[in-house]
Amino acid sequence: MYTLYWGKGSANMVCHAALIEMGAPFKLVEIDVDNGQQKSPEYLKLNPNARVPTLVEDGRVMYESAAILLYLCEKHPQAGLMPPMGSPERARFLQWLFYLTNTPQEALMNWWHADNYLGKSEEQAALKAGAERRLAKMWQLLDGAIAGPYLLGKDCTAIDLFLTMVAHWSRKMAKPARSYPKIGRLMALVEARPSWQTMMADEGNSWN
Repeated sequence: MYTLYWGKGSANMVCHAALIEMGAPFKLVEIDVDNGQQKSPEYLKLNPNARVPTLVEDGRVMYESAAILLYLCEKHPQAGLMPPMGSPERARFLQWLFYLTNTPQEALMNWWHADNYLGKSEEQAALKAGAERRLAKMWQLLDGAIAGPYLLGKDCTAIDLFLTMVAHWSRKMAKPARSYPKIGRLMALVEARPSWQTMMADEGNSWN
């Protein structure tokens, strides 16, 4: 039994959807990030970074969404969410998973939480503008890399779930990721999956 600590609209979305895809038993514990529950002494004992998600399994605690996702894929290979060890597709899977978490996700953090990095409003505005310019290049790169209809080709994997999540976080930008044709098609396919729809309903999410 897994326990997933989550906050609405946060990086737990991909882990939650993956658990549903895998048919693994789990329970959800919501953390009210808007009201600072992630900074409570109780939660900090689990995740000293005061972030979600956090996964607990048999008393073992793990955090960082990409790491959790990779761990779950390894634990549940029957779900087919990650190519097998040694395959060329496995190399590409790992490449894109770490790219998504290290590059677009970091730039999106700059955009959504500029106040965590800089104090002056004009500096925050410049950081957001720079992040949006960088992200435009990233979306263009990813759109060109999609083998079709999913990132690695014909089969949906966990990185398609991850890409859909981070791409959605660009929704309020002048040119969101969804406006790129291949990314937009991939997102629509992922959003139509029962696992994604169940996750969205469970977390009370919408695409607004």
